Amino acid sequence: MNKLPFVSMFSQSATGISILKNDLIVTIVSKKLIKQSHETFRIKDFLVKDTQQSKHALIPKGKLLGEIILSIPRELTIIREVDYPHSNLKELKDALEYQLDSFIPFSNQDVYFDIYSLSHNKTNSKILIVAVKKSELDNILTKLQDIDLLPARVIISPFAFLPILGERNNSFALINKNSDNYSYNLFEKNQLVFSSIVKTKEDVIKHIKSNLPGEIVSTVAENGFLSNESAVPCQLLNEDSESYGAAHYGLSDYPCNLSLVKSRRKRLNSQLTLTFVFTGFLVFFVFIIFYIQKINNLAILKVVNAQIKSIKKDVSIVEKLQEQIGILNEATGKINNIKGNYVPRIDIILELAKTLPNDAWAKAISITDNQFEIEGDATSSTNLIPILENSSLFSSVGLASPVTKTQSNREKFRIKGNISNKE
Repeated sequence: MNKLPFVSMFSQSATGISILKNDLIVTIVSKKLIKQSHETFRIKDFLVKDTQQSKHALIPKGKLLGEIILSIPRELTIIREVDYPHSNLKELKDALEYQLDSFIPFSNQDVYFDIYSLSHNKTNSKILIVAVKKSELDNILTKLQDIDLLPARVIISPFAFLPILGERNNSFALINKNSDNYSYNLFEKNQLVFSSIVKTKEDVIKHIKSNLPGEIVSTVAENGFLSNESAVPCQLLNEDSESYGAAHYGLSDYPCNLSLVKSRRKRLNSQLTLTFVFTGFLVFFVFIIFYIQKINNLAILKVVNAQIKSIKKDVSIVEKLQEQIGILNEATGKINNIKGNYVPRIDIILELAKTLPNDAWAKAISITDNQFEIEGDATSSTNLIPILENSSLFSSVGLASPVTKTQSNREKFRIKGNISNKE
């Protein structure tokens, strides 16, 4: 039986799932007011056994409450850091739908992906592209669907541990032991800044020594692991910490913007639902009072007349607002006309990369308003001008400074031109 929306405001539940080697770890977290409890179940050899066998080992169906979040191992994912010369992350993600293979060795049809913002301002953004091959994730999702445990969201293991680590002002390294390798993740103030898969314990120690963190958090149950080597405090986590942390993303007080796969079934926002319930109750209560007063005292008609006069004033205000909206719509139309000539910066960079020949190297690119300037070297700089001029995005291309020779007998050039949207 589903919980009432009003009750879910005070009693919340969520289910976290993680994969440890071939085992499935399931943790259910329940929160009532400020009191919190959890249960953890383990299905041995889930990835290699037939799902019909796993059904018998599954926990009672009634215990799977709230949103289900799956955390997949870091070793299954591809992470790339990208500098993007624009602050509109939605525009970038839309562009990646068609240009993903420029950053990772797979196309959009081969992977599930999402972006994670590291930093952004008015001129540029630094993001992580997080991707997983569809064939690998679909295999896991199919097995989970067979046992009625389909997740609403899919995150990756470095993020699953954040809810249980809390807010930290210093840097810390998170280390996982996979089947035959290690996952090394470096965080600065709870922000992931580096993630890598390494083969041996010695490789992990090299990463630590190259950029010494303030603390080490590890799921590796080895005596003296890293702490003696690096003289850095080391915290050991339980094997169910990943699923426990993933479950917290299903509670309304811990947000997550990264999700490789999102279910079409959306969870109702408990606070918004509570607002609707209270609003409906108040409206009903007002009508009941109005009905009683109408029966017992005809003086209510005076109140109604007063309300009508008040509404007429509101209507007059609304008419003025509609007039202002018309003025704003006209201004918006003018802005959209100006915006129609804007060319996204990533399109300009991709056009330059596609147009320049293989023997030309661009060392610096400057884009200001509707002009660009590119600096680099090539076998023949004069040949670049007609090549760029033939592009649909560039016009008035010419040398910004005289051509000089390098020690390797290549020509150094500075070429400038105009950017125009000719579509």
